[in-house]
Amino acid sequence: MTLLVAFFASLGSVVAWNASIPWPLELLILIYLGGLWMSLGHELLHGHPTPWNWVNTAIGYLPLSFWLPFLRYKAMHIKHHQSDLTFPEDDPESFYVAPELWQHAGTLRRFYLLFLRTVPGRLTVGVPRGIVRFWRREIRTASGGGVGKPWLGHIAGSVAFGWWLFGVIGMSPWTYVFGFCLGGAACTQLRSFLEHAAVPVGERSAVIKAGPVMSLLYLNNNLHLTHHAEADLAWYRIPALHRAMGSDALAEQGAGLYRGGYLEVCRKYFFRPFCQPDHPLSPGSRPYGSLGLR
Repeated sequence: MTLLVAFFASLGSVVAWNASIPWPLELLILIYLGGLWMSLGHELLHGHPTPWNWVNTAIGYLPLSFWLPFLRYKAMHIKHHQSDLTFPEDDPESFYVAPELWQHAGTLRRFYLLFLRTVPGRLTVGVPRGIVRFWRREIRTASGGGVGKPWLGHIAGSVAFGWWLFGVIGMSPWTYVFGFCLGGAACTQLRSFLEHAAVPVGERSAVIKAGPVMSLLYLNNNLHLTHHAEADLAWYRIPALHRAMGSDALAEQGAGLYRGGYLEVCRKYFFRPFCQPDHPLSPGSRPYGSLGLR
C-alpha cells in the first residue's frame, strides 16, 4: 500500500507542476511511472496490495494508461498463467507465431518478425504492435460476451480522465501519451521481451537479474520463473522465495539466466534476434534456433 501511495503522490506532483518541470525530465519521469503503473496493475490483478478484491479492482480500474482496460487485462493474464506457456494457440501473451504463418510469410514479413525479436524492434514497432494486437484480440472475442461492459466503463473513465488532465489541468497530451502511456508500455515490452522462451528442455520462464531501480520498476517480476512458481505471492516476498527455490539455476538450465541484467539483454539482442519467430516446439516448425529468413 505504501508503494501505491508513493506512486500516486509522484504522479500527482508531476501533473500539478508539469508546467515547471523541464520537458526531457518530465518525459523520463512519466516513462518510469508509466512502467511502474503497468507493474502495479499486474500486482493488483494477483490480489495485492489489499486482501479485498473489490478494492484492488477499483484501483486497477483507473484508466491512467488509456489503452488497457484492467478487467480485460486481468482475464488475459490469468489465462496466460493457466496456459501451455509460449504456444501461440494457447498462451495469449505469446509472441511466437504458428509455423504455418511463417511458412506462408513473404521475405519482408519474415524480416519484420525477426526485427521484432531485437531490442530496437521490441521498443519501437513492438509497442504499437502489442497494443493493436491486444485490441484486435478483444474485437475477435467480443461476440463471446464479457468484453463489452469492461470496455464501456473503461472508455467512459478514459474520456473523463482525459478531459480533466488535458482540458482542466492543461497537461500536454503528447507528453503524457508518449511518456506515461507508450513509454510505460515500452518498459513492459522490455521486461517481457525474453521472460519466456520455447526451450526444448527445462523451465520456459527466465530470470533477469536487476538492480534496485529496475527491480522496483518491475516489482521483481524480472525474477519471472519464481513469479510463475507462486503467482499470487506479493512482489516484496519474491526475492526470498527466489533464493529458497534456487531459481537462478533452474532458469539457467531452461529459458535463461541473465546475470548482467537488462544491459546484458540489450547488448546481446540489439542486432541479433532473441529467438526464432515460429514456435520451435510446434508441429511443422523449423529446428530449434533457426534465425534465418528461410
